[in-house]
Amino acid sequence: MKFMSKIVVLFSALILMLCSNVAFAADFTANTKQPVLTAALNKLEAMNNTKVLNVIKGQNSTNQPIKIMFRNLEVMGYGTCEAVTAKAANGSLVILISANYKTAPVEAIACLIAHESVHHENTMTYEEEVRAWTTEVQTWLSFTNNNPSLKTADSKLVKRLNYLSKLYTKDGNKMTTIESLIANNPAYSSLKRA
Repeated sequence: MKFMSKIVVLFSALILMLCSNVAFAADFTANTKQPVLTAALNKLEAMNNTKVLNVIKGQNSTNQPIKIMFRNLEVMGYGTCEAVTAKAANGSLVILISANYKTAPVEAIACLIAHESVHHENTMTYEEEVRAWTTEVQTWLSFTNNNPSLKTADSKLVKRLNYLSKLYTKDGNKMTTIESLIANNPAYSSLKRA
């Protein structure tokens, strides 16, 4: 009997050790039902980007999970945008990502989600937009530092992210040139300054 109990204890310890190395992905069903977007959120989770994920999951100005989906932004009047954050009829927030990016690398899509997560504050200020672009660029740099081959993907979104990250690093990891792009972009001309 002692031998049998030792085997059970040993077997239990072995199972516990094996299970301790298993990572469990977060449940993002409250945010999206689209596999590509779930994969992008999983990439943010793998990077330990808890700030963005907390906002997406409900630690935001609405205290509700933010829905994320692909949409044809051109028919909505946002044809020049990669993504937008809007208020839904029920008061929650929704991130709409251009349907043109459905085939972009999920890491690049994750950068758009990171950018749009900043807009939960809804201050509609120049400073908020700069924080959003900073979050996007820094997220892309984290992804490409871990996987440099992402930079070579044939995607309009990747080309944009590479361009922005080049400006950012050229400015010594500052937003100087990117801030000028934002300030001179007609889409942001109505933003107030804090």
